[in-house]
Amino acid sequence: MDFKGTKKWYDGYFLEGVGSVYNPRSVVSAMRFGKFQFYWNQTETFEALRTYIDLNFEGLKDAILQMMDGKNAVPVDIRSSTNDMVTFHSRDDVLTLLVHLGYLGYRSERGEVFIPNEEILNE
Repeated sequence: MDFKGTKKWYDGYFLEGVGSVYNPRSVVSAMRFGKFQFYWNQTETFEALRTYIDLNFEGLKDAILQMMDGKNAVPVDIRSSTNDMVTFHSRDDVLTLLVHLGYLGYRSERGEVFIPNEEILNE
């Protein structure tokens, strides 16, 4: 299958000294079935976060829509995050958890989050 298509759909992270890191389950499924599509498993945690997103918690929904509508990234402060799955005091807490869950990528040099690939964008 086309490497550029694979990168567009499943490339989610870039590690210094390593390069691009792909979602292995999705890549194997795409190669096995010969089709680029959504292979990401929905998680209960994402469904719980949907409440905050739908309520537009501190502009969270607006930030996500901004990323989906073509603005590649939005600023985030990850320092305030409590690193648990239930305590959210700010929009940045939810965005940071979405990074930890693999739904968003994070650019540390810019302090911003982004939707890493087509598979996640479709989710």
